[in-house]
Amino acid sequence: MGASESKQEEDHTEQLIRNVKIALVGTYGVGKTSIITRYIDQKFSSEYIYTRGGNIRKKSIKVYGRQIQIELIDTGGQEYQKKLVLGFFTKAQVHGVVLVHDISKPNSFNEVEDWLTDIRQHSLGDPVIMLIGNKNDLDPCAKYDDPSTIPQNLKAGPARVPYEQCERKTYEQGLLPFYGEVSAKTGMNIESIIELLVKEILHQQNKLLGSIWEPDLMQESIKPSTKPHENRSRCIIL
Repeated sequence: MGASESKQEEDHTEQLIRNVKIALVGTYGVGKTSIITRYIDQKFSSEYIYTRGGNIRKKSIKVYGRQIQIELIDTGGQEYQKKLVLGFFTKAQVHGVVLVHDISKPNSFNEVEDWLTDIRQHSLGDPVIMLIGNKNDLDPCAKYDDPSTIPQNLKAGPARVPYEQCERKTYEQGLLPFYGEVSAKTGMNIESIIELLVKEILHQQNKLLGSIWEPDLMQESIKPSTKPHENRSRCIIL
């Protein structure tokens, strides 16, 4: 192999690693668009934002001392849109998936396995899949200093999906061994969850490509807790 060919291959390898595609998937109304908007724009709207098919938002972050461009694919969650959503997985390699459910809506959690089956059947590669629960701000265990400020829907007592049940699902389905809860409304855990997923994707790509990341990975490795409940805060002061 000539020097120019070697350089082209190295450039291609680095391009693969520096552009990370992540799809947010889940049934409608779980807050996928709100999570992306919070992550990129640091904003939140309580109005329901309908997603037709899918939209792509981009953000550049620094990981392991290198600039990484993340493409976040916002997908529709209605049943009739599934063919459009799965098209993202059949037409191009998606490196990571954030599978989102609403912790106050058990039905959204019940659909997780169906989404997993579809993703795995239609993916070109083997994406890193992370399960997260959105709307932690609706946790009935949350504490309020002023009872008059408790949201009306919280007073009604939403049926919470048990944390342990979600955590168990990650192991049963062979997902990234870390389950986290987030809030697009408050911004809780949004950045750290996505950064964790990006780092795990880079680790997986390093194994496949055997490459330029190794020196950096030797210095900083991902060690997701096997017992995330030890570090979580389920009762939060808002």
